[in-house]
Amino acid sequence: MFEEMFSADPRPQAVATSKAAIDVAYGKVQLSKACKDYNVQEQAVIQYIIDKTEYETMLDILNGNKSVDSIGNK
Repeated sequence: MFEEMFSADPRPQAVATSKAAIDVAYGKVQLSKACKDYNVQEQAVIQYIIDKTEYETMLDILNGNKSVDSIGNK
C-alpha cells in the first residue's frame, strides 16, 4: 500500500491505510482504534509503517545523513 501512495490515483483503501498508519505512528490513536475508524486491517497498517520507515531510512542513507549509519541506525 505504501508504494501505491506514489501513484497518480491511489485506491481509497490505500489512502485509508495511509491515514491510519500516520495516526498510529504519531501517537494520535491506538492501532485497533485507527483500524476501526478507517475500516482497514491491522496487518496492512503495520506493513505500511514498516515500508515507510524502510523507505525513509534508505533516503537518509542515500542522502548522506550523518546521523544514520550504513544499516540505518540513528
